[in-house]
Amino acid sequence: MIRKKTVSQIIPVIALIVLGWAFSASAMTLTPVRYEIQGNPGDTLTKEMTIINDGSTAVRYYSSFANFEAQGETGSASFVTPKDDIGTWMMTDESITLAPGEQKTVAFVVKIPKDAEPGGHFGVIFWGTAPENNSGDKQVSVTAKTGLLVLLTVNGAVKEGGGLLGFSTLNNQFWYNSLPVSFTYRFQNTGGDRVKPIGLIKIRDTVFLPAQKLNANPVNGNILPNSTRKFTVDWVKYVPPTEAPIVTGVVKNFFHRAVYQWKNFAVGLYSANLNLTYGLLGQNVKKTVFFFVFPWQLLICLIVLFIIVFFIGKILIGRYNNYIIKKAHSTVKIPEDASHV
Repeated sequence: MIRKKTVSQIIPVIALIVLGWAFSASAMTLTPVRYEIQGNPGDTLTKEMTIINDGSTAVRYYSSFANFEAQGETGSASFVTPKDDIGTWMMTDESITLAPGEQKTVAFVVKIPKDAEPGGHFGVIFWGTAPENNSGDKQVSVTAKTGLLVLLTVNGAVKEGGGLLGFSTLNNQFWYNSLPVSFTYRFQNTGGDRVKPIGLIKIRDTVFLPAQKLNANPVNGNILPNSTRKFTVDWVKYVPPTEAPIVTGVVKNFFHRAVYQWKNFAVGLYSANLNLTYGLLGQNVKKTVFFFVFPWQLLICLIVLFIIVFFIGKILIGRYNNYIIKKAHSTVKIPEDASHV
């Protein structure tokens, strides 16, 4: 599916936090940490970055470049020694020396080839205290390096492709004795730019009344081109504190589970409907799964409590009735001459 991108739509918004990476080097600051830029095939783009030596001694910093791509289905990034793409399109000073506390603004250039493929191209400019390792290793080490993320979108007709690969409860579990219930779905992107699915997971109870609405993408995660990402969403009402003591013993653990089930109350058959919108054309996909929650520890406690209340109530009502009857008899007076009537 091809469509010309607008300016507001083509700027990739892929934060390092979303990708699970943070760049940091001892006693060094690099600003900004991210550029979101766009250009046409054949353009030369020039930007600036500021490097600050926060240490107490003079340091020589060396530049290097990398592409980054999705690693697995968790949303984390893999930084790869560039042989093509944006990692080979960027240029800056090979090295700079900064005195203690000194800062310097350095320009970098991105030369977009005339035959560059429209869509997203993602790279990073590293500054570190050692020259680039040219050993040929694919994986880029980020030890003692600070990086500036460059998110480039090449204008043009960008292909969109992919979609939902599956939606289920975690490990396809059907029976639960309490919340949380975890949902997972996998989304594939075969297009030329990043994709961010948005939508809800709507949960309904046994009689189809709304029980909960969950954000289907709570981390605002993106799927990079030619990759698949797995998303996990939890339905939970109560999360115990991390410092909660460990409960031991069969009886204590039984009542502890019952209390937890009360705070996370759910019972019966539920449906969970995933409704996602994605892409420039607002494509939509839906899928539904079912699961059953049976908090048996809590139900046993409630049944026992009901039986106790029922029998105590029955006894109290019987005693009350006897009291009323006795009181009624004590207030009835028979006349002394009633036998002569």
